[in-house]
Amino acid sequence: MIEKKHSAFIGTSGWTYDDWQGAFYPDDVKGAERLSFYATKFDTVEVNATFYRNPAPSAIKAWNTRLGPEFHLVVKGSRAVTHLKKLADFEEALGRCLDRVLQLKRLRVILWQLPPSLHKDVERLDAFLHVLPVSVRHAVEFRHESWWDDKVANVLTRHKAAFVAISHPTLPDTWFTTTDFLYVRFHGIERHLYRYDYTRDELSGWVERLKPDLEGRTLYAFFNNDYHANAPRNALVFRDLLASG
Repeated sequence: MIEKKHSAFIGTSGWTYDDWQGAFYPDDVKGAERLSFYATKFDTVEVNATFYRNPAPSAIKAWNTRLGPEFHLVVKGSRAVTHLKKLADFEEALGRCLDRVLQLKRLRVILWQLPPSLHKDVERLDAFLHVLPVSVRHAVEFRHESWWDDKVANVLTRHKAAFVAISHPTLPDTWFTTTDFLYVRFHGIERHLYRYDYTRDELSGWVERLKPDLEGRTLYAFFNNDYHANAPRNALVFRDLLASG
């Protein structure tokens, strides 16, 4: 079990990247063994694959078997709900998604990433959050700057959902504290989306900005800059900075 001083879970967005071989995974760790190895280094992961398709029963069984009781599994909600339906007439798609992901024993949070084409719509967001199960936490990542708004924050607060803070080239890196946990995603900055390698000083800056909101809250932070194994390397540095801060 990973020792830490804060109630914080730091990991990466996915773990199945071939270019992590040698850089993060030892040469003899391949295929299904990668998740078991990953879980010796991190105590949480954000599953991106569930955005594209609902997990197969075989995947659910494997994740339930390979991940211990202290591991925090986070899944990305189906794009059928967020991108195809855009939070309207979503009930059937949501039902299919939840039927699968709620079978995951280590599930702690579902991330709902909205598309850039969906601008602020407080009523639509409220109606969506109203029907989500309370047995698991929920976080919402906005991809249009119109959502950075007090009324949006109030809706999230009422439903105890997190406003996702993001490091992204074209969106604000500010956030609203709306519930008992914080959620941060590191996508990269400048022109290097998903490829950026964060410096220690940049990550230290994030730690300092997050500190005032950490007391009494759990932090989830995920690195989505997966190219060249930047994500696990940056995540380890960020975790060390947080623990020593």
